[in-house]
Amino acid sequence: MAITTLDPRSTRAATATRWSRATRPVSLEGQILGLVCNGVGDCEIMFDRLGEVLTERYGLAGVVKVVKPSVAVPPEPDQWLRVTDRATVAVTGFGGCGSCSTRSLRDALELEAIGIPAVVVVHAALIAAVNALNQFLGGGDQAIVRFGYPHDPTAHWTKEESADIAEMIAEAVRDQLVRVPANAGVRTELAAS
Repeated sequence: MAITTLDPRSTRAATATRWSRATRPVSLEGQILGLVCNGVGDCEIMFDRLGEVLTERYGLAGVVKVVKPSVAVPPEPDQWLRVTDRATVAVTGFGGCGSCSTRSLRDALELEAIGIPAVVVVHAALIAAVNALNQFLGGGDQAIVRFGYPHDPTAHWTKEESADIAEMIAEAVRDQLVRVPANAGVRTELAAS
């Protein structure tokens, strides 16, 4: 009797010793933001507002958003192509449960691997799972922005709460997507966790 096991690493991860961060732009001005939304709860509303906030504050030239067919799978090939053909920076997520958090990390790592700086947005309740997979895959210092309670990890938020979260994380997302001087601290801790 044969036993088949599945390796959770992609082909690149299985052969690479480490993933590496893509080169960051000096600012978000003129960049095209890719949003890879997994559709968990009401996170699509938050992602829409995040795109608006980043455009208003930092001068993005545009936003391209895809909503994956399921929280635990990669984007469909046509969705992936839409993002990778246009985006120059990206945000993936929302990570509020186990499979959506870890898959969102993988989406970010795969974007980084092809040269698109990416950050994954994760709830503090799931940061341990994301960090464990990141370590397993050799993701190193992958950009992660997290926030926590009182916001529900399964993204069952009001429209106002979704907008508040987007406002709250916008600066940390920007800080993770651009080059920050070596002596400047990058803030990734937000809301009470």
